[in-house]
Amino acid sequence: MYLGIDYGRKRIGLALGKMMPNGAGVIENRGSLSEIASLISEKIKEHRVSGVVIGIPIRSGGEEGELGGEIRELSDLIKKYTGLPVYLEEEQFTSSEASAILHNKKDIKKGDIDEMAAVLILEQFLNNRTRNG
Repeated sequence: MYLGIDYGRKRIGLALGKMMPNGAGVIENRGSLSEIASLISEKIKEHRVSGVVIGIPIRSGGEEGELGGEIRELSDLIKKYTGLPVYLEEEQFTSSEASAILHNKKDIKKGDIDEMAAVLILEQFLNNRTRNG
């Protein structure tokens, strides 16, 4: 079971899955990265997660987006707290893709797009693992 993460300054979308990921909620991004890593570690234990996938935004020129440093620090903290492998999955535009997927859905909540973005990140990671063996 993998935990997918879409990290954002306001909210952090979560997804869980082995083959077909599903949304697993949203964490409000309040507090330090250490506190957030602790909350994520609780989710990991609760769902018996064996690996974590965090989307890292890559700009069209190939360089990391502005959140790259925070995401790498969060990744290191999760590794430290859990001992699990943490994979950084290059992603671009997952939030806009998630928004497009959900555009016809009624009653979209603030976290729905973040959660769907996490599903897309985890789905991309799982598809790449399947293709690349």
